[in-house]
Amino acid sequence: MSGEKGLAQFADDVDAYYEQLVALYWQQLKAFAVSRIGNALDAEDLVQDVFIRAYVALERYSVRQRQDLKARAWLYKITWNLYYNFVSRSPEQQGLAVALAERPDHEWQEIDEENGVNPEEVFEQLERRQELEALVAGLPQHYQAVVNLYYFEELSLQEVADVLNQPLGTVKVYVRRGIQQLRKTLQMRVNMVG
Repeated sequence: MSGEKGLAQFADDVDAYYEQLVALYWQQLKAFAVSRIGNALDAEDLVQDVFIRAYVALERYSVRQRQDLKARAWLYKITWNLYYNFVSRSPEQQGLAVALAERPDHEWQEIDEENGVNPEEVFEQLERRQELEALVAGLPQHYQAVVNLYYFEELSLQEVADVLNQPLGTVKVYVRRGIQQLRKTLQMRVNMVG
């Protein structure tokens, strides 16, 4: 089964559909929540809430609605809403847009040297991603969310618009302006070093 298209075959059985959703999206949503909250335990709780709400909703949906559901964007929207509820309830999280806490060792993918993966390359890729995440965290909050969902979570522009309840045109502008600001920041860093 590959992604959303494979989910349609389970549409007539809520439990099977739900199990496939969890299998496909648990890790993605958890990584997204950890990057926002900075605490793996809180992120785990949030993702559990996401899937509880998803299950309750799926029980109300018709087979046709489950077949037509854009599950990934729908789950990110639930996650996004619960994240903002969490931020508004948690004093230490208020105003936090992206937490770039050290990730525990068990959250990094294991490197399999026997399969030809070069550990140095993997480490460099992780370092570059962390640096980019740190730069994105420096953007104004309205750009952070759009850039994170578009580039790191790889949602389409329309899916980002749906998740954030923003017009598509606004999302496009925010992505463009966010990237422009990142380029300026990178250029300033290059000029300072060189």
